[in-house]
Order: sequence, then C-alpha cells, then structure tokens
Amino acid sequence: MYKILFFILLLPAIFTACQNRDVRPIPIEEPAWVLQPSLGGKVGAVGSAREHFKGKSAQRRLAISRALDELAQQSGVQVESTIKRNEKREGMRTNSSAEIYTIQNSSNETIQAHIQEVWTHPRTKEIYVWLVAD
Repeated sequence: MYKILFFILLLPAIFTACQNRDVRPIPIEEPAWVLQPSLGGKVGAVGSAREHFKGKSAQRRLAISRALDELAQQSGVQVESTIKRNEKREGMRTNSSAEIYTIQNSSNETIQAHIQEVWTHPRTKEIYVWLVAD
C-alpha cells in the first residue's frame, strides 16, 4: 500500500521535471560577409552549395562557381546558367543525374578574384565561399 502511494506521489514530480527542460537550439552566428559580401569597400560575392552527392570537393567547386558567377554579374559580364536534371525511379531505386552549363559573355574582360574566406554551416552543412575581386 505504501509503495503504491509513494509511486502516485512521485509520478507528478517526474512529469514536472521533464516539462521544465529548455530544448531551444543553440543559435548559430554566421559571419557578416554571408549577407554583405562587399564589406569594407571590397567588391565581393558569396556562393553557397548544400551537401553534394559527389562529396565535399564537388560541393566546394559548386559554391566557388556560384560566387564567380555573382562576381561576374557585378562586373557587367552577362552570365547564363542552365541546369538539366534527369531522374528515373524504379521501385525503391532512384537514379539521378545533373548537367550544369554556365556561359559567360564578356568583351575580353578578365575577372580576377581570390577566396577570402570559407564557412560551413554547422547544422545544414552548407558551404559558403566569399570571393573578393583583386
């Protein structure tokens, strides 16, 4: 009898302890250049890419390519990108492929830039590349 009474009195205390937990995600502070790539009078651009099925190096190359496209557009170069994606599903299997074409038209204008900084979002694993024109 005392064991049942003790258990009944202990049960609300357990539920109260579990309800008071604060499970908010830790805020992630992204670098200022992610939203403002032209900091401090520099001409810059940011490219990003989510996780790539071909791995980290392909993800990084895609982010750099996107940043270069953005930097070229700022310099007056006409940039045209086309992505062709094929996907075939058969039962539980999925085969997909993608072809990416980038065409840049310029009047013999060379764009020189360097990678100023690279940042990976800790939660989404998206890579951000900050290119700054020389």
